[in-house]
Amino acid sequence: MSKHKLAYELASTLNDTESIKAYEDFTERYAEGFLRKVLAKVMSIPDRKIKKTRGALFTYLVNQNGRQHYSRD
Repeated sequence: MSKHKLAYELASTLNDTESIKAYEDFTERYAEGFLRKVLAKVMSIPDRKIKKTRGALFTYLVNQNGRQHYSRD
């Protein structure tokens, strides 16, 4: 999958298309498998447990756990 398509998929799924640039940056930096794993985790959390937005939680988790998942492309 192209990095742009993946970024759009992430932004759409998280209902955060206004932050598409951030997701494009993530797809440039991190492996697709890692991003999909974080996305699945974020989407599995009930709405009532999300303090801000799913996009904010996704960004937090990527930034906290991403160092060992840099893209090798």
